[in-house]
Amino acid sequence: IKKQLPQGKFMETDETALKATKALQDATRDLLHYRYGKLEPYRVQVDVIFKESNPTYRPDDHKGSFTIELAPSSLQPHSIYTFLEVARHFNDKKGAFHRRAGHVLQAKVHTNIPHLAFQEYSPQYPHKKGTVGYAGRPSGPAFYVSIQDNSRNHGPGSQQAANPHEADSCFGKVVKGFDDVVIQRVREMPGQGFLKPDLQVPMDRMTILVPNPEDPKQYVPWPISGSG
Repeated sequence: IKKQLPQGKFMETDETALKATKALQDATRDLLHYRYGKLEPYRVQVDVIFKESNPTYRPDDHKGSFTIELAPSSLQPHSIYTFLEVARHFNDKKGAFHRRAGHVLQAKVHTNIPHLAFQEYSPQYPHKKGTVGYAGRPSGPAFYVSIQDNSRNHGPGSQQAANPHEADSCFGKVVKGFDDVVIQRVREMPGQGFLKPDLQVPMDRMTILVPNPEDPKQYVPWPISGSG
């Protein structure tokens, strides 16, 4: 659809494009609820391994984990579905934090999951400190954790002058392990920019977590009995 738009028209404001993206969002939301249940928000626990190149490495303390709580499916269904697909197939090929910048820590994933079909973004879910967004154009499946407020430099109109509406998708936030794992350990990767493999922080496992139907305040690994 984007390629067929006349010059000066944008996916984010064109009526035909908006109808198409809404239809995709509605279908994706239905699929999310069918597969993972209607109780939200969904979460993903990410387990990482610290190499000897990381200053925080200790032989008896070289692993860590953090948990991402995904945005509501009412706002970002396509983005969270894509991330859950990455997590669902992650243990086949895995990935790593491979870029250290002043404002983000970026991770690559080795996957056949495709990028987003469009730049899904909600102003109700901006790129605040601790949030998780997709990298690249088209965005994903590579992602980053914002280690500062990036609402302006990753929000609408920030990535290109030609489109004042387009933004990186922001689809989750780190709710466990941000300070003690992401900031104090992952950010300590030596170097700046895109790093060589021996300096990266490998992601060893992703675990999808869903609210427990019997006690929604508690989370359990997916799939649970009778799901998936």
